[in-house]
Amino acid sequence: MDFKTAGMIEQPKKFISDTLRPDYPPMMPLLKRDWSGLAFDRNFYTDLAPDFLWDALLAFENDLEVVVISFVDLELDKKPAFVQPDRESLLSYLGSDFRFTADHYVFSQKQNWVCRLDQDVTLISGQTKLIQRLVDCCGGLESVMKIMSCDFDSGQNDECGLEKYLISLTAGLINRA
Repeated sequence: MDFKTAGMIEQPKKFISDTLRPDYPPMMPLLKRDWSGLAFDRNFYTDLAPDFLWDALLAFENDLEVVVISFVDLELDKKPAFVQPDRESLLSYLGSDFRFTADHYVFSQKQNWVCRLDQDVTLISGQTKLIQRLVDCCGGLESVMKIMSCDFDSGQNDECGLEKYLISLTAGLINRA
């Protein structure tokens, strides 16, 4: 299906609502059983998440533009933007007109992954096989989990449930590194 011609306005809203709950850590946002995710404190990164992770994720798109839409524009049924699948183009788009100050979704036209950028968390979720490939490209699950755990340090007893949140997000992934 060519996303640009098939249900341009309705499709992003349906895809997002079928994929993610409007829940935030420590609540589990993933609706699809065959999906896993990664989460980062966007305030720790100039690029809203580790740059190597963006580079690996966007490289999966093979020059197919990614879809970007703000939470507000999605609710208003406005058309999304299509951005070249590289970190520089994506961040340039988000930086233009201070777009980064609004919450956004970035996702693949193939709808096999979605990134939710809110003001605190960058959530990258997708089909478990794709997220497995992503963590394999980024040093393995243990390495990525260390980064996420540092970002969401909830103390020795995990009183906030953030470590449990990260474990739930990464369910189905294997450490192969």
